[in-house]
Amino acid sequence: MADWRSQLGSFLDEAGRPKPEEDRGDLPGFLSSVVEPAFEELRAELVAHGRDVNIHRVETSIVMKVSFKGDEELSYRVQGRTFPNKILPYAEVRCRERKGLKLIRVESMFRSGDSSYSMDEVTTAEVIDNFLDHYMRNVSAE
Repeated sequence: MADWRSQLGSFLDEAGRPKPEEDRGDLPGFLSSVVEPAFEELRAELVAHGRDVNIHRVETSIVMKVSFKGDEELSYRVQGRTFPNKILPYAEVRCRERKGLKLIRVESMFRSGDSSYSMDEVTTAEVIDNFLDHYMRNVSAE
């Protein structure tokens, strides 16, 4: 049997663990360089089709709310989930279901399968594709 005390000590030894600031990525930089351009492209197209689009940015997230005729169709927020060695971006999607009677909220990763990808690998096109998937699935065209 292996010496469990030694194993535990090695695991808890701070010298052997990455520092919180290491390998975490730059979430504000990701939001500025990847997500914001995606939102601006989407806003232009949505506005051309009569939608009102508001984008609000804080340091740790950015949200785009799409409304039509005064009713919110969809709220799409990109933020990061913190893991011990990285921050993984995901989308929080909020919309109304069944003609506005029920509010639903889902979380969506930018890639299916495991979460072995990094924030630096997510592209503007993936953000747009993820938004469109949720928008076209959950919003009725009027």
